[in-house]
Amino acid sequence: MTVALALLWVMAGAWLAQPLGIAWSGILFGLSLSWLILGGHRRWVGMLLLGAVACHFGGLAWQATANPQLGPVSGMAQLMSDPTERIGGGWRVEVRIDEKRYDATFTPTQNGITALLAGQRLELSGQVRTAPRQWQRTRHVVGTLRVDELGPVQQAWWPYRLANGVRRILARGTAVLRPKQAALLNGLTIGDDRFQGPAISDDFRAAGLGHLLAVSGQNVAFVLTAASPLLNRLRTRSRLPLTLLLLIFFALLTRFEPSVLRATVMAGGSALALGAGRPIMGLRLLGVTTIALLLVDPLLLYRAAFQLSVAASGGILLLAGPLARAFPGPRTVANSLAVTLAAQSAVTPLLLVWFGPVPVAALPANLLAAPVAGLLMIWGITAGLVAGVIGPPLATVLHFPSSLGLRWISGVAAQVGERPFAALPTGGALLLVGLVFLAAGASHRENLTAARSALSAVLLALLLVGGATFLRSPVTEVSDGLRVASAGKLVVVDDHYGAEELLGRLRRHQIVAPELLIFRNAVDQAVLTALAQRFDDVVIWAPRGPQPAVVPDSGTVVMAGQQQWQVDQQSGHLLVRPVG
Repeated sequence: MTVALALLWVMAGAWLAQPLGIAWSGILFGLSLSWLILGGHRRWVGMLLLGAVACHFGGLAWQATANPQLGPVSGMAQLMSDPTERIGGGWRVEVRIDEKRYDATFTPTQNGITALLAGQRLELSGQVRTAPRQWQRTRHVVGTLRVDELGPVQQAWWPYRLANGVRRILARGTAVLRPKQAALLNGLTIGDDRFQGPAISDDFRAAGLGHLLAVSGQNVAFVLTAASPLLNRLRTRSRLPLTLLLLIFFALLTRFEPSVLRATVMAGGSALALGAGRPIMGLRLLGVTTIALLLVDPLLLYRAAFQLSVAASGGILLLAGPLARAFPGPRTVANSLAVTLAAQSAVTPLLLVWFGPVPVAALPANLLAAPVAGLLMIWGITAGLVAGVIGPPLATVLHFPSSLGLRWISGVAAQVGERPFAALPTGGALLLVGLVFLAAGASHRENLTAARSALSAVLLALLLVGGATFLRSPVTEVSDGLRVASAGKLVVVDDHYGAEELLGRLRRHQIVAPELLIFRNAVDQAVLTALAQRFDDVVIWAPRGPQPAVVPDSGTVVMAGQQQWQVDQQSGHLLVRPVG
C-alpha cells in the first residue's frame, strides 16, 4: 500500500509539473518538519517529498521546451534515433546539439544520412522553423530543424558502435527474407519498425496486435530466457553483473524505448533483490520501478508506450492468476488466455484515450499470434545473430522457421485488417473491463461460479458485437472527411490524411473494396502505394501535384449506384458534386 500511495504522489507531481521556487520549498520543508514534530509517520513525509521532486523536475522539463529559439542552428549533432523516411520524401532523425534535442529533417538529396545509425555524430547546419508540438515536447524536443548542410561524420561512442554492429548483423541475417517479413522480424526483435509499411501497421492495429510491431517489455523477458543457459552456469557473483550488463545493452540496442526501459529497470531490480537474498513481490517491484523512472524523467508520464507498458504489466500481475483459476480446460490454454485477457483489460481504458475504439478481434487475434511472436523474439535474436554472421545459404535455412512464424502472424493480422470487424464503443469496452475485474475478484475469493458467469458474459458480448458487424447495412454516406456512395465502391476524400490514418478510417467505416477513390487535394506517394497494396484494381483520381496520380478531365461524370457524380478542376483542387 505504501508503494501504491507513493506512486500516486509521484504521478500527481509529474502531472502538475511546476518548478518549486524558494517560497514553495520553504512551505514544504515547514510542513514536513511540523508533521514529524507532531509525531506523524515518516512515510507521509517521504511521499510528499517524492511528489515535490517529480513536480519540480517535470516543470523544468516543460519549461525547457516552452520557448524555442527559432532561427539558424549549427554544430556537432549526435543522432538520438535511426533515420526514418518522411512522408513526401526525405528523412527525419532526432538529434542532440549542445544538449538540446531537435527533430531534424533531411531532403531526399541528402541521402548520406540513411547509412547512419543512432549514436553517430556529424556536423550540420540548418534552420529551426517551427516550435515543437506537444508530443515532441514529451521527448524533450525543442523544435523542428530543417537541415541545409552536412559536414563530416564521426564515429559513435563504443557502446553505440557495439549495439549498431549487432543491429547490422541482425539486418544482414534477415536480408534472406522477403522485405515485409524482414521489417516485421526486426520490429519484433529489436524494435526497428522503420520499414514496416502503412498497410502492415493498419492490419496489426486493426487486430489489436500493434504491440507486436515494435519492441515491448516482454522482449526483455525473452532475451533473459535466451541467455539463461549461459547465465545459469555462472556463479552468483558473476551472474548478477553480467545480467545487469545484458539488460543495459539490450536497452541501448532497442534505443531506450519507454516500454523496454520499464522492463529493464524492473528486471534489474528483481536481479538485485534476488542477489541480496530479499526477493520482491511483482506489483511492489512494478511500483518502485515506475516511481524511479518518473523521478528521472517525469515526462514519461505523458508517453503512450510507457503508460501501456505499466498498465499491461500491472494487469498481468494483478489479474492473470485469478483469471487462470477461473478458466476451465488445460492449464496451458487457461494461462495463455488469462494473461492475454488481463493485459488487454488493463490497457483498454488507455487505448480508448489514445487510439479510439478497441477492436473486438483483439482477444482471439492475440491468442493466435502472441505465442508464436514470443518464439520468434527468441529465435530472431539467437538464430538471427548466427544467420547474420554466416550469411546465405545457411542463413536461409536458419530463418525458415522465422518465415513460417511471420507468415502465421501476418496472416492473422491480415484476416482481421482486411475485414470490417466491429470495434467496441467506449461504454461497452469499459463495461467488459469491469466484468473482467469482477471475474478476477470473484476467483480470488474462490467463488468460481460467479467468476465463470462474468467471463461468459464477456465472451457472449464479444460474439454479439462481432456478429453484428456482418448484419449492418451497406455504408452509403460517411462524415469524418469522407463521402461514400454505392456501398463503398466510390469514396471521395475531402481532407488530407497520412497513409496509415486513411487506411484506418476506411476500415472503421467498412470500406473494404473501393473501386474509385477521388482525392480533392494532392496526395503523397506513400498514400498511393499503401492504397494500391491494400486494394486490388482501385482507380485513384487526384489533382496534379508532386506525386503521380490520374487527373480526370474537367466535367467527368461517374455513376455510383443510383447517383451520378461530376468531377471538375478548380484552383488546383477537384470539386466533386452530385448531378441532379
